[in-house]
Amino acid sequence: MKKGCVFILAVWIALAAAYGYVAWHRIHEWGPAAIIAVLGGTFAAVLVGSVAGLFTGARDRAAFRRAANGAALADGRLEVASGPIRPLDAPLEAPFTGRPSVAYEYDVKRPGADRSEFAGIALAPCAVETPRTSVRVLGWTVLDQFPPDGTIDRDRGTAFLNAATFEPLGLTSIVSVLSDLLADDDGAIRKDFRIGAAAVDLQGCTIEERIVPVGAVVTLLGRWSEERRGFAPTGPASINRLYPGDLEQTRRQVGGAAVRTLGMGVFFFLGLHAILVPMYFLAPSPGTSTSGSALSVWDERDCDRQSVSLAAGADANEVGRDGLTPLMNAARQGEPACVQNLIAAGARLEAADKDGDTALAQAIVAGRDENVELLQKAGAKDFRVTAATGRPMTDESAPFAVVKDYIRAVHHGDFATMARLMSGTSVQLMEERRADLPLWQSLRPSTPALVEGWTTEEAATLIVRGTTPSGERRILYHLESYHIEDGPRGWRIKKEWFPDLR
Repeated sequence: MKKGCVFILAVWIALAAAYGYVAWHRIHEWGPAAIIAVLGGTFAAVLVGSVAGLFTGARDRAAFRRAANGAALADGRLEVASGPIRPLDAPLEAPFTGRPSVAYEYDVKRPGADRSEFAGIALAPCAVETPRTSVRVLGWTVLDQFPPDGTIDRDRGTAFLNAATFEPLGLTSIVSVLSDLLADDDGAIRKDFRIGAAAVDLQGCTIEERIVPVGAVVTLLGRWSEERRGFAPTGPASINRLYPGDLEQTRRQVGGAAVRTLGMGVFFFLGLHAILVPMYFLAPSPGTSTSGSALSVWDERDCDRQSVSLAAGADANEVGRDGLTPLMNAARQGEPACVQNLIAAGARLEAADKDGDTALAQAIVAGRDENVELLQKAGAKDFRVTAATGRPMTDESAPFAVVKDYIRAVHHGDFATMARLMSGTSVQLMEERRADLPLWQSLRPSTPALVEGWTTEEAATLIVRGTTPSGERRILYHLESYHIEDGPRGWRIKKEWFPDLR
């Protein structure tokens, strides 16, 4: 049983993987590719199973011919036995109808529920009496072909369930349970399962019970065991199949089922591919739009798809909103692999946006340390003043005095001073964002202390620390190169960011 389940699962996985591989290499989108993999793999597996069913059907037809001709049963071969079925000892009593039977199965569900509350099966030691011999039924057989009995006695069913010994049924036990059902020694089987209910209460439940009445004419298909004088399954491929009706009636039913199953498999397979095939050929190749032009990678976050688009001719130096380029977007919010793709595709390192910021400036302010390292290795110029390019700053340095004045203005809500000391803003813009003032104040120490800083005649970078309403903060300010214009305006803050908040 386990081998059969593993084989079926392996076939489905192989087919799903094949569909997913083709879809991914066409559209390079994980979500749609996964959906195509599941649907394609499932319907292809159904088709494969229905084709395999034709071969099973051929064996079935041969077994029916042998039975009709009265041929002797052969050990290990698929055979057919048809005739009245009778218990070898006392018959069973169906739990919800009380009718004498050789086999039954029941299912109890709550209205609208997607799982059973109780379920169970039973088989008495029994045999099918044929003109040739008596054939024992060894191993469970599904009773789907037998109609449900509508004369349900709920009181009888309640008493039965209260007296039953239930077995656990879950994902870990279902395989062993099925193995037991397919490999019975004497033909006596009974299993009752409590699945969802905590107590026996049949009020409002939907109850379905199927039985095989004593003496009913049935037709049994299975593997004949000469030693055990019965039909004994050896695995899922040889499971016993039981049908109500005589030999000819069942032959017509089984033969038509294989053809119907194949027809349904072909119908759904062709229906799905009638959608997938046009989608495949009409979908743009990776790196192109539906019009055939190169796709934009301006804000592409999927690095694999970005790489494919760049290889197909996408512009690594496209300029978009506010003068931002793909490299700037990737540097401040993308993965290092995306930055590396753009650098390799020839993205200009020193291109600047409307505020004069390069991709390296975007990465530094955004705290993308890996992207900073990649851009520096590629030769991007760092705007910061460091120990290698400037001299140490002191508490008396003019840039530090500007920072203290700016922080003081923030805590006093002095928008005029803030606008005078901060480049790229105005009193009007700050007034429009007045609601953000409490947040600005919570991020800045009321009394900043200089941690370290480096300065030149034209620019400076420094770190300050202090206590804020949120506790200790370290805040990095930068006075950008050449920000001092026409000396009378003095030092002005060009950039401000918070490494310890990331």
